[in-house]
Amino acid sequence: MRAALRVIAGRGAARAGIQLSMLALLPVWGADDFGRYVAAAGTFAWVQTLVLGVEKSALTAVPRTRLLGPQITWMLIARAATPFGLGLLATVALLPVGGLVTLYAAAAANAAGLGLMSVLVAIHRLAQRPGRDTAAFVTYAAWVIGMAGLAALGVLRPLGYLLALTGGLIVVCAVLAALVPRERPQETRPGLGGLLNRRVLLLGFSDVADTAGVSVLYIVLAVAAKPSETALVYVLILISSALGAFGVLVLRLIQPATSLRLRGTGGTGGRALARRITGWTAVVSGTVVAAVVGLASVAPVTENRVLLGFVVLVEMTTFCAVVYAVFLLENTNGAVLSLTTSAALASLITTSAVALVATGPLGAIGAFLALVVGLATKAAVLRFRLAGTQSTVEVPAVTRV
Repeated sequence: MRAALRVIAGRGAARAGIQLSMLALLPVWGADDFGRYVAAAGTFAWVQTLVLGVEKSALTAVPRTRLLGPQITWMLIARAATPFGLGLLATVALLPVGGLVTLYAAAAANAAGLGLMSVLVAIHRLAQRPGRDTAAFVTYAAWVIGMAGLAALGVLRPLGYLLALTGGLIVVCAVLAALVPRERPQETRPGLGGLLNRRVLLLGFSDVADTAGVSVLYIVLAVAAKPSETALVYVLILISSALGAFGVLVLRLIQPATSLRLRGTGGTGGRALARRITGWTAVVSGTVVAAVVGLASVAPVTENRVLLGFVVLVEMTTFCAVVYAVFLLENTNGAVLSLTTSAALASLITTSAVALVATGPLGAIGAFLALVVGLATKAAVLRFRLAGTQSTVEVPAVTRV
């Protein structure tokens, strides 16, 4: 427990330092340059969440496979490092070009590097070295704050700032990789790479879809809403994502133990709990959406900040419930990953559709209503498919990685 608290405190301090230093650059760079930087970083946020599928795979597969553990560990690290390597190559190749295209390449490389760092510290936590997680994130946060200081002095503009951050990630990730034990696997397994690729993609897709839904929301806000509403949504999503990131971190810390507990026949209880959670979440959030839409049809609600706060609270609560249900399912066996993937796709489509319809007339309330509808859709799809496939998801644990 003490180690987990240190990890949470370290991540929290790092996140606060990084976000505050980023916001401090707005008056330094001006709205135009800062807007280009935020747009580049936001465009490739999905790259980090895609790489985090490797982290999930490590936290579920490595504890279950002691004989294949070293082989799986390095195969997963290689998969996490590939996007970072490609991003670095693209950035170096485009440096002579400069401009927005290089800025976007640097943003992609930076997002991939953040994902790789998360994977590497997860490997060290599995090796009973949680202190390296805290050290890595605090070190990187200190580097970010230092580079923000140089930017504040006029030394770094957006591209130089991103390149400097990426350089810090290269050093931190290289040190973490060098500290990973190089044990020889006690046995090897043909076809393991294909199984890992499938697992990484399916585990990462749910997070990528959630990130893409928020990205679509910002695009719609830029076109259909007032700038003040867009700024308000940005601040509220920043608050909501902070709580969500804390919850996800706690789940990652307990994931190895949960994966072992829900292995084989133990997964039945996990799927049953996920079914109950998604059922109630779909009903409650759906009722809230219906009530808000009904109220909006009889009275103007766009400027109602009390209602907005209520919808944001519902979104945060619904997000936590759905994430926990998906967490339970992902830690049972590989057979349910197609369920979580289809639910994530349905959520993305619904969020995008509702955002297009509701954001214009309802502003920030419509934006968060779209997120709630997307989450309710994910919960409903999971509940329906779990009820329909309950007898087919029992797969012997020894056949899965």
